[in-house]
Amino acid sequence: MYHTTSCELENELQDGHDLGLSEFEVLKILSSKCCDSTGKAKMKDLEAEMYLSQSALSRTVTRLEKAGLVTRATCDFDRRAMFLMLTPAGQERYEAAQPTYRGVLLRHFA
Repeated sequence: MYHTTSCELENELQDGHDLGLSEFEVLKILSSKCCDSTGKAKMKDLEAEMYLSQSALSRTVTRLEKAGLVTRATCDFDRRAMFLMLTPAGQERYEAAQPTYRGVLLRHFA
């Protein structure tokens, strides 16, 4: 069930929104995390919620950054910390892809 669902999610998100499943999930987490006063999320917080290795997550974020969907910034007081911010284009792409994501989940689990 997991394999079938994740493959369908990957295919439909890629075909309809030019996003892989991992990329969508990063946007989803950032969309919910970036609601604080700074609009930023720590990369470490994102790592804690993702099923990806640190290097795979970094590659995913790099793809999103190149597409203009997220931006990275270093922390002013801790150079080791990295912040991610969802761009307006990233928020728009995430919102456009949500119905596709939910539709696949409903077909498999409703």
